[in-house]
Amino acid sequence: MYQKEIKEGNENKIFKYIFNTEDSFSIPDLAKINDMSFPTVKRVINKFLEKAIVKEWTLSSGGVGRRAIEYKYNSEFCYSIGVRINEEKIRIILIDAKGKKLIYKTYDYRNENKDILDILINKLKTFLAELDNKFLEKIIGIGISIPGIFNKENSFLEFTLAKRHPASSIKKIEEELNLEVWVENEANMSILAEAIIGNNRELTDFTVINISNNVTCSTFHKFGTTNDEYFFKASRVHHMIVDYEQQKKVGDCISYKVLLEKVKKAFPEINSLKDFFENKKFKDSSEGKEIISEYLTYMGIILKNLLFTYNPRKLIICGEISNYEEFLLEDILNIVYEENHNFYRGRETIKFSKFKGDSSILGAAIFPLVDKLM
Repeated sequence: MYQKEIKEGNENKIFKYIFNTEDSFSIPDLAKINDMSFPTVKRVINKFLEKAIVKEWTLSSGGVGRRAIEYKYNSEFCYSIGVRINEEKIRIILIDAKGKKLIYKTYDYRNENKDILDILINKLKTFLAELDNKFLEKIIGIGISIPGIFNKENSFLEFTLAKRHPASSIKKIEEELNLEVWVENEANMSILAEAIIGNNRELTDFTVINISNNVTCSTFHKFGTTNDEYFFKASRVHHMIVDYEQQKKVGDCISYKVLLEKVKKAFPEINSLKDFFENKKFKDSSEGKEIISEYLTYMGIILKNLLFTYNPRKLIICGEISNYEEFLLEDILNIVYEENHNFYRGRETIKFSKFKGDSSILGAAIFPLVDKLM
């Protein structure tokens, strides 16, 4: 579980405001909106100018007399790296201080007979070596999204589900790369992306189910009077039994990997789910329909359980499966919200992530910025 209690300092409050606005602003604007005195805001803005967090933008044109200088958030004042790991690939991304993707690389390591920690460090070194100096000198840290858990109490983490590593592995990465490192479960990273740069910044609670090669879930809650304090906590739904008769686990039924394997077994000429969903010859065949029907039946069971358990304002489907929203959403809603359903909220509750398959890696990349500055 990650818990963030925002400092009550004026810098944090102003930073969060300017991070979330696309508009330019003046010191009088900030003072009024944030209920602060002009001198207090001026001191903070001067400090932000020194750090290049903001830059002078224009002169305001309204009113009479001397016009106020306006400023704008500088999304190039720092950069951050996000990493996403599964048992086949390591994906690495560079973002700016607004969460915009700048560079995205994928490294396949299936044929490398080394420990995943050493492979990860080597791939990060390769990625960094190829970056322009204008990025390198402003990188504030690395966030790593893992399919397993990071257990601080027992000091271990799971870069993959096959093997646990000591928590000291984080220190090894930091020493090798000379950068600060954050590690979290991929569902927690997905929920961070949704809460900070997604469409759900105003929600006080929501739940994410991240469906990739593994299935993970996380819940997000804001608390406190400032609405700036929050926590999120992942649960290991991948291992939950969803079919007691056949002893099937959630991961056996709705993971992206399982669906792809079933499709490829039925249609050997297919290489990806994109090929399957976009080709009616396969998707609309009797075998294709049967595969989708079984998959959606299990997904419906799992989503219903999450709705009953958490009663979230939104239930967001993230991970690689979210690339296929147009083929799945309507059927999912019809299964979950059958006639006379007894959920507190309606069909608008379930959404697919706008980040498609990149929610967890974006959350990982935004983590250093959140932890250092928000």
